[in-house]
Order: sequence, then C-alpha cells, then structure tokens
Amino acid sequence: MDLSKVEIELLKRAYKLMPNTHNKYRPETEAAIFDFESKYGSIPPEYRYLLKEFGGCHFCDPWIFTLEELTRAVVSGYEWTNIVSINNAFPVGGLGDGSIVCIMNDTGEIAILPHDVYVESIDELEIIADSFKGLILDLANQFTELDEQINGRK
Repeated sequence: MDLSKVEIELLKRAYKLMPNTHNKYRPETEAAIFDFESKYGSIPPEYRYLLKEFGGCHFCDPWIFTLEELTRAVVSGYEWTNIVSINNAFPVGGLGDGSIVCIMNDTGEIAILPHDVYVESIDELEIIADSFKGLILDLANQFTELDEQINGRK
C-alpha cells in the first residue's frame, strides 16, 4: 500500500489514540503472516501491509482483524464462505452486529457481508469503500476527528 508521509502520520496518530487494553493491536511478524498464508492462502497486499506495519485496528466500526482474529474467522467458517468461494472475496474485518467486511479481490472494493443472510452474488453486497486504503484512511480520519472533538487534542 503506497502511503504518503501525511497518511503514515495519520495512521500513527490514530493507532496511538486507539484503546488497546489487551495489547492485541500491534504489527504482525513476517513469520506469522507467512505461516497464515501457507495454511490459508495469500492475504491481499494492502491488508498484508497494514498487518505487518501497524497491525489490526479498531478505530471505529468496522474494525480490521488482527491476524489472530482473521485466523479465527477463516477457521470457524463464518457465513461469508459462499462469497469467498464464489466471488473471490477476502475477509478483513467485522461490524458489531456480526457482519463481515471483505475485500472484493477482482475490484478492490470493500463490501459488507451481512450477518445471518445468505448472499448468492456480489451484486447483493453493500459496497462501503472503493479501496482498502480508502477505508483505513477514512476510519483513521473519523477517529482522530472524534478525539479532537471530545478531548480537544490536535
């Protein structure tokens, strides 16, 4: 994922502000990422970059899976399985209602796979961002702006 210096600083600020009571939001090692990919397949490049450089995050919904959360999602076979196999989507996060957030590998768009709803086509999915980078930067912006409003920090 190509990021400008300003975008990197935005992400660093958002990660610093993010509550991390269980120390789970940290960069993943190359070895851990490689181990996941050898078992379950390649992680899309932009998501892989975020995991390696920053880790998963929960600025606000949707949250972006840590490698541990991604592994649990893949192993447990959430209801997104039909979309993954049919339409080449990759789970990257979730919403508080149990819905899964996916990267559509053919377009790079970010879509929501609703919880407890069987979806047969990508045409039925709600697209929430044009790209993973766009989603992450939007979430970081929302989070830092909210922190400024609430706490007065700039």
